[in-house]
Amino acid sequence: MKNPAGDRKVLHIYQNTPEGSLLFYTVADFLVYFTVFCVSARKHGITVLGTCPMFDHLHDLLEADSRKEVSSFIGDYSRQYANLFNPTINHSGMVFNPGFGCAIKTGDKSIRTACSYLYNNPGEKGLCKRPQDYRWTFLAYAVSDHPFSDRIVLSKASRPLRRALKEVDCFRKQDKPLTYTILERLFRDLENREKSQLTDYIISKYNCIDYDRLISFYGSYDKMCLAFASNQGSEYDINEVFERGGHNVYPAISSTLLKGFGLKSVKDIFRMSPADQEDLARRLLYETSAQDWQIRKFFRWKR
Repeated sequence: MKNPAGDRKVLHIYQNTPEGSLLFYTVADFLVYFTVFCVSARKHGITVLGTCPMFDHLHDLLEADSRKEVSSFIGDYSRQYANLFNPTINHSGMVFNPGFGCAIKTGDKSIRTACSYLYNNPGEKGLCKRPQDYRWTFLAYAVSDHPFSDRIVLSKASRPLRRALKEVDCFRKQDKPLTYTILERLFRDLENREKSQLTDYIISKYNCIDYDRLISFYGSYDKMCLAFASNQGSEYDINEVFERGGHNVYPAISSTLLKGFGLKSVKDIFRMSPADQEDLARRLLYETSAQDWQIRKFFRWKR
């Protein structure tokens, strides 16, 4: 198969965090990241074959004219996300480690292997059985604009939802990412069903993944998903940090904080005193299957 993109390079990008601390705690975190990422990709002329935000690291598969172009793009969206994310966790330091892992993929087989590796990351960490079943691989959005919610029927939608949809349209038309303040306002008066609908709507509106280009390496969406199910992929060209343990423990910790301990927001832990944090951490060790090092990552403590 010939490369229709000519001499453009396909690169697998890997970013991690200091001490392996978490990047994502809430749906808002994922949405802020994704809207920032997509707006920046369009700005820099980057073709995105995939982005997979894991709780403590990022994987991207990008097509660009040069590594320099990719570096400028990564620096742009990383700074924007860090500037928006830090205030929500009462933090002022680095969010990402300096630099990033980068491996150029040459030939269709190498690209397909990188695709399998990226999209199977959540499954490897126990977050899903199939990559298309996990919202934050964004894979299901290749064939539906509402894969994880009911279709929006405007005539039956509530006034707050209709208002939120109009605001999203307005920001997307201006190609501006959504901030935490904006998202809080958009979701404030919605029921849970509507929140899921709005989440799908935002992702679909901002989505920058070139699914046609991605699927071109496989022939069809179904063949691609079958390939992902048959091959986990591999990556030997990036110095990725591997840690034991699954990522499904982090949603479990969040659920326990909200339902078991009565916190209004998971990020309330970052406004507690050190003594209260220590007490809460001990309780989480007892109430969840999390190990000490996973609790420390969640609280962003040094290990």
